[in-house]
Amino acid sequence: MSSQYETFEHTADIGLRASADSLEELFAALGQALANYICPVSQVRRSQSRPLNVKADDLESLAVDFLGEVLGVVQFDHFMVAEARVSKMTSTEIWVDLLGEGYDPTRHEIAAEVKAVTYHQLKVEQQAGRWVASVLLDI
Repeated sequence: MSSQYETFEHTADIGLRASADSLEELFAALGQALANYICPVSQVRRSQSRPLNVKADDLESLAVDFLGEVLGVVQFDHFMVAEARVSKMTSTEIWVDLLGEGYDPTRHEIAAEVKAVTYHQLKVEQQAGRWVASVLLDI
C-alpha cells in the first residue's frame, strides 16, 4: 500500500490532503487523517471494528459524506479510530471497516474538535497516475 496524508492550515479551518495509488487507499488515508487529527492514532488500539456503508451522488460528495460518518462515529459514538479499511468501493458508494476502540480518557488525548467536513475547495482527482484529495474541516 502506498498512500500518505498531511494536514494544512486554512483560515479558521484545517485541511486534509491525501494521495494514493488507488481510490480505496485514498479514502482510507483520508479517514485515518481525520481520525489522527482528532486523537493520535498511536494511542488507539485496533481491538474493535465498526462497519460503515456510505452512498453519495458523486466522488466528491462521497468523500465529504464518508468523512462526516467517520466524524460522527468519533463524536457521537465515542469510538476512537486507528485505521480505516476499505473493503469495496465505487464512485458513489464505499464499504469500510473502522478499526479502533471506545474512548478511554486515561489513554486517549483529544487533540482537536472538528465541527464539520466542508465542500469548500474540495478536490478528488487523478494527477500523474495517482489519486489526490484535499478537503477542509471546520474547527
